[in-house]
Amino acid sequence: MAKSKEKLDMEQFVSSFKKRQFAPCYLFCGDEKYPIDLIIDALVEYAIDPSIREFNLDMIHGNEIDGKKIVSIASSYPMMAERRVVIIKDFDRVNGKDVLDPYIEHPSATTVLAVIANNPDFRKKPYVTFKKAGYVHESRSWYDNETVAWIEARVKKINSTIEPAAVQLLHSYVGNNLRELANELEKVVIAHGNAPKISAAHIEKVVGISREFTSFQLCDRIGEKNMPKALEIAQRMISSGESIVGLIAAITNHFVRLWKLQDAVQQRKSEQEMLQYVYFNSFALKGSLTQLRNYKPAELEHVFILLAEADLVSKSSGDPRLIITTLIAEIIAGSSTRMGAVL
Repeated sequence: MAKSKEKLDMEQFVSSFKKRQFAPCYLFCGDEKYPIDLIIDALVEYAIDPSIREFNLDMIHGNEIDGKKIVSIASSYPMMAERRVVIIKDFDRVNGKDVLDPYIEHPSATTVLAVIANNPDFRKKPYVTFKKAGYVHESRSWYDNETVAWIEARVKKINSTIEPAAVQLLHSYVGNNLRELANELEKVVIAHGNAPKISAAHIEKVVGISREFTSFQLCDRIGEKNMPKALEIAQRMISSGESIVGLIAAITNHFVRLWKLQDAVQQRKSEQEMLQYVYFNSFALKGSLTQLRNYKPAELEHVFILLAEADLVSKSSGDPRLIITTLIAEIIAGSSTRMGAVL
């Protein structure tokens, strides 16, 4: 694999490794750890023959090694193999890591060095050298639409299909945590692997057991102006320890999408163009359009005023239950009551 600053996704890395295309030095970092784990697993699988892996694979934690030792191991020749693989986890904790600079600039042709950093400072060595001479990949947190596409692709990979409603429900339960999504999908497949298609009922039965309500469900009930259900979900979530600040942020994001979608409707955008405003799929788009009919433009504007006031009150000593109850009631009823009254 040639040196490049292009950001490859997980599948592109795996595809390159299958073709036995490897860069001599990798730096992996970012908030989303699961794709990095899968990339490392693929690197080990395709770079070294299993029969001689124990002789040519070094997987070490950063607090167990220093920079000089890494250079020494990486410079060693493989044993009865084309290459060796050296993986350093928690690279931030390596002492004397700046001595790696000369190696990164002139790496061994028979070694693949992969380091995983939590908080790289690209102003300092050797991170800046990795960026110039190595291969840096940042695995950021995924957007909703990317996660939804990943769920569909993951299900297809296990030779199954899934209903759009099931995709949205799973995402609403779990969010964008890919590792947790993979675990929950595995449970669903084990429980309902013989079904022709994974349905929302399957997700509800397997995943919903431990996840009574989510912020996605709360936002949808508010969007639908279903006051009793929205208040019930909000109160239960607060009782289970959900942060009032987090709930307000989720509701804000939901109404930002509806606001953008309203603009797309007014511009007579196509369904495909509208999808970028809701970050889901056609099924979610239809639900969002239905919710949008419940709010006139002036009402949407007023919602943001209510949300700003609720956010301010939530960061003081206000009662979370009273704040969220008042907020939901005012949003759905279109009341002009000021949030400050709950103080």
